[in-house]
Amino acid sequence: MNDSEQFTSVYTLANRFEADLLMDALRQEGIPALLRGFEETAYTGLFVPQKGWGRIMVPREMKDAAREIVDAFVEDVRSTDAPFTKASEIDPELWERLRGADPAEIAQNAAVEYDDEEEVYIIPFFNTAIVCWPESEKMEIIGEFSKFSRDFQLHLFVLHYLLQSRERPLSKEWVTEKDLPSGALFFNGPHALPLGPLAKLFDKQPELLDACSLKLGGVKANLGDISYEFSILPRIPLLIIFWLGDEEFRPTFHLLFDDTINLHLPVLDQIFALANMFARILMYSAKSINEGHINEQ
Repeated sequence: MNDSEQFTSVYTLANRFEADLLMDALRQEGIPALLRGFEETAYTGLFVPQKGWGRIMVPREMKDAAREIVDAFVEDVRSTDAPFTKASEIDPELWERLRGADPAEIAQNAAVEYDDEEEVYIIPFFNTAIVCWPESEKMEIIGEFSKFSRDFQLHLFVLHYLLQSRERPLSKEWVTEKDLPSGALFFNGPHALPLGPLAKLFDKQPELLDACSLKLGGVKANLGDISYEFSILPRIPLLIIFWLGDEEFRPTFHLLFDDTINLHLPVLDQIFALANMFARILMYSAKSINEGHINEQ
């Protein structure tokens, strides 16, 4: 008997954050649970189908008990809005620490600029910039990607980057998320990077990946079928390697980091947030380019 026969769905998830919380709630009550994500949703919120982000599956004989836990937990969570999706939900201690830090030291360590008159950090981000006001606890992406400025994940990794980054040269050695310390355990299940949907999208339109990468300031590399290096933050480059599918192999999309990344983002949740933001912006760029082509016709 396979998993689909032994397990049954008890809840359709809205997003990855809801998945993390509910899976943990069930496990704390001794109920084994499986997370079945829908590949095409990619955490992006841009192409969410009617069926949702994914489902939580539990053993059939535990369905009633699981439903009670899920129903109670969801009611409590939704009464306080979705958890960890808004910038306002970031830990206020991070802003407090940034206000108390020496701006010159932050600027040097993170390779960013600080405007003394405006009391604002200017952080290079792809081929644009993020403006960060510690006093008013605001952050804004300049230009087309401003829609992501209120995103919790953006605030999470940018604030930690400013506070924790160190003045260290890049190693120029690329590693996958699972090569990072404890990465093989962490980047699984709900923490798996959203690369499958990117592979699926760009396998049908490989030229679109070139267009998106150049739009984001990517520099072409010579790996795989298509590869680009990006400067997502001054001390954090990313490398994508894409292999097209054929009759024998499925398309694969790889995201690699300079192995110094954990000097600047030492907690894997922070790297996860950064990778998710990269995937969302890449998908958003693809959507806007496709829509632009449609409008031109």
